[in-house]
Amino acid sequence: MKNLISFSYLVLLVLTVFIFGCKESPKTDGEKDKTKVIDTTKKSNTNTDEIVAKIQKYRADGEDKINKKVFTKKEYSLKGDKIKENISQKWEKMDAYFEGDKLVRIQLYPNKGISERTEEFYLKDSALMFVFIQDKGPKLEGKDAGLPGKEFYFENDKLIKFVNTSKEEIKNLDEEKKMYETRLPYEVKELLVIINTTK
Repeated sequence: MKNLISFSYLVLLVLTVFIFGCKESPKTDGEKDKTKVIDTTKKSNTNTDEIVAKIQKYRADGEDKINKKVFTKKEYSLKGDKIKENISQKWEKMDAYFEGDKLVRIQLYPNKGISERTEEFYLKDSALMFVFIQDKGPKLEGKDAGLPGKEFYFENDKLIKFVNTSKEEIKNLDEEKKMYETRLPYEVKELLVIINTTK
């Protein structure tokens, strides 16, 4: 009987060591989540930074081509029966810049006496990539990079980066981003209709 009790204790001891020895030391929720968040953030930021850098280069090349007069520039009046009221109330004219038959850049100019705001759009294969909004200041076509304003970087009609160097105070940044993410791609689509239907 003594041997049977000793054998039972031995089996119990071996099973206990086996069970706890095979178990991985548990990580706290903070440790698990922290690792995942750091990895995801790094990949996401790296990817976003690379995309933004490509867009910045694309814009810089475009501004250089404007200064060297590489693009073909066409001016469009934003007045008349065929122009939607929401466009004609704000904008007087639009300049469209083409490289060959591809539209690369659009510049909007406000109605005189109503506003000083200009909007500059860069597109690639009709997809919005970059928007620069300048509320006031010198209108230096092809030379406004680095001037105060709002910069919007897009990929697949999604706002991936917003830089505000204007002196305008933004009360709710998330709402502001959502509004521009919705409005700017839609605005470009409306302008493309005007360009494609005006001869």
